[in-house]
Amino acid sequence: MRAMIDGNEFTARAEALRPQFKEKLGVKAHDLRHAFGRAGRDLPRRLRADGALLSRTERVVGNPHIARQLEAAPVWEAFDRVSAFLRGVDVGHRRRGRLLDIAATVAFNLIVVFTAFVFWLWWRGYV
Repeated sequence: MRAMIDGNEFTARAEALRPQFKEKLGVKAHDLRHAFGRAGRDLPRRLRADGALLSRTERVVGNPHIARQLEAAPVWEAFDRVSAFLRGVDVGHRRRGRLLDIAATVAFNLIVVFTAFVFWLWWRGYV
């Protein structure tokens, strides 16, 4: 016999997960579907699949007849995997990585513009 998902426990765990999304990934959302949708590629592929499972479960957990048909073990395991991933996210490292990406893009663009300018000077006969 399948263990039924308790709606109150599911809601409590979902409410505990949303602040982690905001703190670690900067994602503000009013439900799990929006949180996983906004997190997008910041989550590994396996966690996006867990997000799809949790989003579907969140939609149907309010209906006891449909909630009885869902198996509880995969849902709680998905919660645990997502929560463990979010606990492991280093916000400072993500911020440094984003700043380094911007700096690398600016440096590359400057090199391209400088090279194009020198080429133009050579082509026109000034160098």
